[in-house]
Amino acid sequence: MTAKPPQDTAATAVRRLAGSDPGGRHICYRVYLSGRGWQKPVCDGTLAGTTGQNKPIKSINIAVTGSGGSAANAFVHDAKSTSGRGKWEPQWTATIGNGKNNYIGSTSKSAPYMTGFAINIGSGQVCEIAKVHGYAWGGQDCADARPDFVFGGTLENTRWLEAVKFTV
Repeated sequence: MTAKPPQDTAATAVRRLAGSDPGGRHICYRVYLSGRGWQKPVCDGTLAGTTGQNKPIKSINIAVTGSGGSAANAFVHDAKSTSGRGKWEPQWTATIGNGKNNYIGSTSKSAPYMTGFAINIGSGQVCEIAKVHGYAWGGQDCADARPDFVFGGTLENTRWLEAVKFTV
């Protein structure tokens, strides 16, 4: 039996970039799509996800380099909502260091889809652009280093995150 190669994650992608640009600032990310699984990681403003294919994002894997690590949280569909809004996951991730994988949302079959997210970094600025089902691409929003954070997506419970782009 042949061994499978290791999975290509956001961290493996960002470490490759850091190897060729040791002083650079980069963010790599990939999304887990409902019914499709993990996409390959992309970096520095490249689209992750799909548009118009009815494939909600359930999880995002993020890794940064030259940015003082990242912390994030997922805003997800709430089947019990009476307000028309989703809900935050119980807590933010811990601050995950440069070159390491940070995961928000869930890949569990029964996990809700994401409607939005929040992310911060330790130094510099992080920017996002998000595509929500039924809407055009949002504008770019940015946040300075912690304690600031940037939100992408929607709070609406009936819409889902389709695609994202990040830069640092």
